[in-house]
Amino acid sequence: MTDDPTAEPDLLGISLAHRAMLADTAHLAAVAADIACGRSACGPRRAAAVAGYLRDLCASVHHHHRIEDTVLWPVLAEAAGAAVDLRELSDDHAELDPLLAEVDTAAAGLVASGAAGAPALAEALRRLDDVLTEHIADEERTVFPAVRAHVHPDRWADVEAAARAGAKMRFELPRMAAVCTPEEWARATGGGGLPLRVMLAVFGVGHRRRRRAIAGG
Repeated sequence: MTDDPTAEPDLLGISLAHRAMLADTAHLAAVAADIACGRSACGPRRAAAVAGYLRDLCASVHHHHRIEDTVLWPVLAEAAGAAVDLRELSDDHAELDPLLAEVDTAAAGLVASGAAGAPALAEALRRLDDVLTEHIADEERTVFPAVRAHVHPDRWADVEAAARAGAKMRFELPRMAAVCTPEEWARATGGGGLPLRVMLAVFGVGHRRRRRAIAGG
């Protein structure tokens, strides 16, 4: 329970989640484009690694948006009322759903067809990256100030707990660690202690192996 009336919610966790999404979509769009134009080869192992990572990424984005729609938006509506309008952001989530499905289908095509399936995947990821980049910028511009101004830190902790409860931490932790500064990571993991450091060490091994396979190594 937070007793300090001047305390604000710490939005580092959601900021890192957004940062990881954008880093992944941009990176994988570039990988698919390189394969599509023949700059790099794509054997079965690499195709499987790209498709497997994209399945986890699409599931992660779906989970993130579900928590926003079902947990964060109601908390914010209760706290801020008419001070914040979430309709466009909810519409964005509906627009992103078919894009995520298209990426998943195109990733399966890469596995089935090899490099021949890369152009469709590159185009789907390019469009996903464009829409997600704009959506996240709009969300951080609209939602973050409203959360800081109206949501009590304890209620924000409830939102973060709901997000963690359904997350695949084996996937999420290494990605978030990869996009933050040492100071941010110390802040983000300050309450986790040794168990969190052990999880990151263990999960990081598999994450780095996946990234090497995606790179064609």
